[in-house]
Amino acid sequence: MSRRLKVLICAYACEPGKGSEPEVGWQWALQMALFHDVTVVTRANNRPAIEAALEPLRSRQEVPVFVYHDRGPLLLDFKRRFKAIKLYYLLWQKSAWELVEMLHKVHQYDLMHHVTFAGFRYPTAIWGHGVPSVWGPIGGIESVPTHLLPWHHLGSLLFEVIRNFNNLVQATPFHVLPKRARATTLILASTFEMRRVFDKLGFVSRLMPTIGLNFSELPFAKKRELTGPLRLLYVGNIITLKGVDLALEALKASQTAATFTLIGSGNYLEAARRQARRMGLETRVTFAARLPREEVLKAYADFDVFLLPSLHDTGGYSVIEAMFNELPVICLDCGGPAVAVEAGCGTKVPLGARTKVIAGLATAIRRYDQERDAIRAEGKAARAAVLRKYEWNSKGAEMNECYQEALARFRTEARQKVPQGRYPGMGRVTHLAHHMFSVRGLIAAAAGLLVVGALGFLSIDHLKREAGKIVHDTLPGLTYAGAANASLAQGFNRTLMYLITEDKEQDARLRNEIETFNRMTTQYLATYKQAIFETEDRKEFEELWQHRREYLKIRERVFSLVEAGRRREAIELCERELSPAFLRYKASADELFQYNMRQGQSRGENIMASCTVTQLAVAGIVIGIFVVGFFIGMFK
Repeated sequence: MSRRLKVLICAYACEPGKGSEPEVGWQWALQMALFHDVTVVTRANNRPAIEAALEPLRSRQEVPVFVYHDRGPLLLDFKRRFKAIKLYYLLWQKSAWELVEMLHKVHQYDLMHHVTFAGFRYPTAIWGHGVPSVWGPIGGIESVPTHLLPWHHLGSLLFEVIRNFNNLVQATPFHVLPKRARATTLILASTFEMRRVFDKLGFVSRLMPTIGLNFSELPFAKKRELTGPLRLLYVGNIITLKGVDLALEALKASQTAATFTLIGSGNYLEAARRQARRMGLETRVTFAARLPREEVLKAYADFDVFLLPSLHDTGGYSVIEAMFNELPVICLDCGGPAVAVEAGCGTKVPLGARTKVIAGLATAIRRYDQERDAIRAEGKAARAAVLRKYEWNSKGAEMNECYQEALARFRTEARQKVPQGRYPGMGRVTHLAHHMFSVRGLIAAAAGLLVVGALGFLSIDHLKREAGKIVHDTLPGLTYAGAANASLAQGFNRTLMYLITEDKEQDARLRNEIETFNRMTTQYLATYKQAIFETEDRKEFEELWQHRREYLKIRERVFSLVEAGRRREAIELCERELSPAFLRYKASADELFQYNMRQGQSRGENIMASCTVTQLAVAGIVIGIFVVGFFIGMFK
């Protein structure tokens, strides 16, 4: 058995009974205390809950030592007042680094481990202390594909576009992620996407889901007979990144009598209610409020299949809870759910065009509705997979193996004299013991600073121009081209439905919807036209407009035939002329959108190149100033 190590765990979020990241921090601390002497640095705000939970545990197992740390009252008040959680977290990590350094001088830790927050984009206090470090499991690199962005929900769209861009920038070879990876002995990735990014950057990482369950604390009821309509369940925040809109569209497209219950709340709840009513699903979709965890755990037994088409969920407690209760899972093939749902435990729908994703989700719903034996078989496989991979005690043993691997790797690198990385910005800045000044040195420094200032001014001016193009050209282009793309497709879908229905009331409703989508497309394209600044952009737009005119002319002929009672001729005209015209029209719309994507990528790369050149130039000038100043001082 390996010896007990002195381990320091950094867990900003660490609180029993809260779920999500606080539960992750708490569980990892308890698990690793079974193997090692653990000190946990966490927020002072977590102290009451931690101390209350520790008391009954002391007689049953080794428990961690907790060191509570927070910034001053002014920053805490600022965080609460303005909900500046991420800014406060960054400042907390900065001050925690100094606390960890002080603790390390006293206790001489063998290893340091960062647990929460579990996002890759934040620095952590464990780097740069001269001991092996374990980072993670971390995730967060998962981005929403362009076709699946929430174009219909402006606030969420802006957040996701910024998040996607931030992920793109941070994962470049010239940004912070490689620096943080170099400062880490062992990296643990919680998703396939996170591991792939590290692979591309040339760093080895180990896949490990960050979440787990204590199975002895969970209720498990025997499944009832699978009779009646298929019962689908969703548990979680009702927000756009969870793909609730995709789930509702898939339910409609499945052409089944399945019911769908959503437990939770969020900023997309009212929009989801409206969507369900608009699609005629109000009798089959139930929006339950957010429930206490005990009630949610009992609710799983009342359903057949779990549906969670989340677009970037690093963990997903509800997924593994559902699997524990023998519910096969329908999810997208991304993020934490893609790791949890193994083959035979559910259905993972590949990412792609929105229509294909919805069709894939609908096919899965239809399959489970028709093949009830598959529900039982895959439900049992899902439970077995969770029992094997997500039990906290098993995960603790796996993490202990990671600790031993980190120690061995650190010793090997020390023998080979591999330089240990250190993430810049954490810790104190070392100054010279004394300073040497001279008139010539001050003049040289002033001249160098003037050059740096001029270079910075010109660089910022260039970056402002490029950013301006993105703000005033690329982003409006992506927004309006994407919105037009979606509305023209919806208009065509309604046209096809109009051709096959023979109900006058439904005819009238469909014609109104077709006209509505037509007006929306016209409005989006008119707005897009105002933001055209490039010749190629104008050419693509004019080609789209020409194909749109051709399509609308043929569509009017189709409508005229229907109104004249010649529906069969209208359908033949649709197959012969309207569908090919629509494909040309849609291809032009897709090309216009792709053009804006290429423009955005090109301008983003231009900005990154400018930043890199500026960084190198400034670094060269600063080194030059230092060298000149040093020699002037030497010969003073």
